[in-house]
Amino acid sequence: MNLKEMFNINNRKKNDLFYTILASMVGSAVLQLIAYPVIANHFGIDTVGTILFFMGIIYVVPQAIGHALSNTRLLIRKDQDTTNGDYFLPLLFGAVVSFLSCVAVGYAVTNNLPFSAFYGVFSVLYMLKIYAGVEYRLAMDFKGLFVYYLISAIGYLAGLVLYFVTDLWLMIFLVGEAAALLFICIKGNIFKKVKKVLPSVFVAKTVAPFIWSAFIRDVVAQFDRVIIMPILSPAVVTQYNAVSIVAKTMQVLVSPLNTLMMTYMTQRNWKLVKKTYHAIVMGCLGIGAVFYVLCLAVTPLFIRLFYPSVYDAIIAYSPAINLGLVLLFISSLLMVVLMSQGELKELSIIQTIWGGGYIVAAFLATTSYGLWGLAFATIAANGARFVLLLIVSNWKLKQKYDAR
Repeated sequence: MNLKEMFNINNRKKNDLFYTILASMVGSAVLQLIAYPVIANHFGIDTVGTILFFMGIIYVVPQAIGHALSNTRLLIRKDQDTTNGDYFLPLLFGAVVSFLSCVAVGYAVTNNLPFSAFYGVFSVLYMLKIYAGVEYRLAMDFKGLFVYYLISAIGYLAGLVLYFVTDLWLMIFLVGEAAALLFICIKGNIFKKVKKVLPSVFVAKTVAPFIWSAFIRDVVAQFDRVIIMPILSPAVVTQYNAVSIVAKTMQVLVSPLNTLMMTYMTQRNWKLVKKTYHAIVMGCLGIGAVFYVLCLAVTPLFIRLFYPSVYDAIIAYSPAINLGLVLLFISSLLMVVLMSQGELKELSIIQTIWGGGYIVAAFLATTSYGLWGLAFATIAANGARFVLLLIVSNWKLKQKYDAR
């Protein structure tokens, strides 16, 4: 199957990618272009740094669980029927893990039990929101996916207003996630009770490597935010966010490719062929090169506009930090190839090697060399993952052809 057949260009809505991009970027745009700069101007960059630290935890555990359950449902439907009921127990397990882990982190950092409890509730709402988006992916309704995330973004704005009233920044996210979940509970079917059709053990065995892979991926993606605060300072978290936000926003803009690739490549009886695989690899490299150039061009303008007070202190880090993040992005695209073909064991091994190596290297490098150390550790780890994924995916594809 070639790329044209893969995306069924002649018959599918041409707006699929457009709406998926909008869905991925709308919430991030509200936070990065409105909420965080407003908070920085009124409450200081230390406050933004603290929020980014806690959001880094949210983008690891709850996000990993939500994405893993979503992708598991897509993969299972490729070969057999599955219903809402098959995922109620994993969702309950994910909610408990998200709540307890975030309460523990919140209390360890702040020693404030009410805040920690609200933080735990937010983590559960976020995990459920991430999972529930699979309803639109199953139906190929990417316009609906955009509306779903737009509701959440509007909720962030309402929560920002409440933050100024309550002095609790968590209101931004509690309102945003609750708004999206209320919308899908009214309009959708993903949480409606349907009798399970698959054994719980089968679902658990399928979702486990997805959760592990997503967890390692998100630990690495957010480790910069999490590690900078205790080793350096909350202010440096904000500075790093300012110099890396263009690259991370571009990841958000093109991460819909992951969504579309996983959605289309898990359709029943879909088969990957060499021509499509080679096109995906070349596409990853081409997009990465274009994005790196754009990052170098746009990052100085963004910092001048939104964080002018820290421009001179951080602009020199831009080439190295952006290169590491672009390598993370293109390797994540290639990872979808193994994921969609059910090569979960190999994927888990690669993720474990990559994640463990990065965490150790980033910790040691940041401790010794500050942001420069973190930047070069990121380049080395993400570059190595791309090469490893390239080797393994090519090897697995060759095995399948040789077996025919």
